[in-house]
Amino acid sequence: AGLGERMARERDILPTLAHPNIAHLYDAGLTPDGQPWLAIEYVEGRRLDEYCSERQLDPKAQLRLFAQVAAAVAYAHSKLVVHRDLKPANILVTDDGQVRLLDFGIAKLLDEGQARETKLTEMSGRALTPDYASPEQIIGGPLTIASDIYSLGVILYELLSGLRPYKLQRGSGGALGG
Repeated sequence: AGLGERMARERDILPTLAHPNIAHLYDAGLTPDGQPWLAIEYVEGRRLDEYCSERQLDPKAQLRLFAQVAAAVAYAHSKLVVHRDLKPANILVTDDGQVRLLDFGIAKLLDEGQARETKLTEMSGRALTPDYASPEQIIGGPLTIASDIYSLGVILYELLSGLRPYKLQRGSGGALGG
């Protein structure tokens, strides 16, 4: 299959995710020189962590926002989609306190409970944010919804405590996995 066909398969994920807390995908494709592109709903908002910090939200208010995030992720999981890159930068909050989950660009459809690699992501490599990635993501193991749940736990810990639950050693990819 060509890159255009692979891009079409990837873009087929987002239209199945019609949820008020997930940014809507309008279209996707390839430029004439083969560069993939996505046209996603513009969300005027702040990163989840910045929104909470700027408004000095108490833990109860932070948990109300996080519940919207969890609902969006649970909905994606019910559609057999694993996000794979949950982090505060992919979670925006609008001025009226509505969460929008972004960047399903590396999302994977589940096949028999585990995420399948697609040709597009095999070609472009694994995209992830190590500070929020699950151990199986770091070592390149099979992914399940547990990978997203792990990332949600890291985000929630950081949101409520203001600290990361651990500090990664950045020497090499091997250091991240071991």
